[in-house]
Amino acid sequence: MRRARPLLGTIVEIEVDGVAQAAGEQAIAGAFEAVSLVQRLMSFHDANSDIGRINREAFRMPVTIHPWTARVLRHAQTFHAASNGLFDCAVGFELMRHDLLPSDDLDHVAAGDFNAVRLSADRSVRLTAPVAIDLGGIAKGYAVDRAIASLRAAGIRTATVNAGGDLRVMGEIDQPIHVHVPNGGLVPAGHLRNGAIATSSAVATVDRIGACRPPSSGTDGRAYSVVAPSCIAADALTKILVQTGEPQHPCFARFGATAFITGGNLPSMAA
Repeated sequence: MRRARPLLGTIVEIEVDGVAQAAGEQAIAGAFEAVSLVQRLMSFHDANSDIGRINREAFRMPVTIHPWTARVLRHAQTFHAASNGLFDCAVGFELMRHDLLPSDDLDHVAAGDFNAVRLSADRSVRLTAPVAIDLGGIAKGYAVDRAIASLRAAGIRTATVNAGGDLRVMGEIDQPIHVHVPNGGLVPAGHLRNGAIATSSAVATVDRIGACRPPSSGTDGRAYSVVAPSCIAADALTKILVQTGEPQHPCFARFGATAFITGGNLPSMAA
């Protein structure tokens, strides 16, 4: 059973196997609601989302946020520290300057980094500098993870959730996966069981609201992929892979991930 909806700036597709029609429909509906909640909480484009309120208010006063948003911000802090700042969600100023994000009511925003974010135990956020946070890609990865968690709680044992470049599979069956290479179409990339894969290109990290510094020019014709236990980790780590071009970067092993590059003038590489 497969259903799809436009969410997170892409088409989110959820497929479940081995379940009766009514139970499957109910489980998929719950998973889509989880994805929708992540979108409502973490959209840069919505002034009333948690991220919208942080960007407009947290430099002046603390902003209390939803537990899911707090969890993603903590993940972002971990990735930022582990990568020595290569992964950085405080990219709103750069993306607005490149006309890749709206700048309405954000005239106070300036360049900075994620060290400006302070998250308290009571889930209040304040900014020590007037930066703008864009969770973008990792929020999408987290939404995929929440969808899988919702399906598991509903009793589903075999499922796939695909949100553009972020995909996670659940179950004991090896699922074939493909990587979309810029100007090269879909390329087989092996099989995946109970794990996640995310793929970015140099241009994709800017075209979407991805959390990394904008590259100086467009795509290099390569697909940068990371396989990890969770989709939020896989998505975050692609941003490091795009910037370093190093599938052996120590960040990948730290998070139980492997990385590979497909296309361009280089052969595929795997960690």
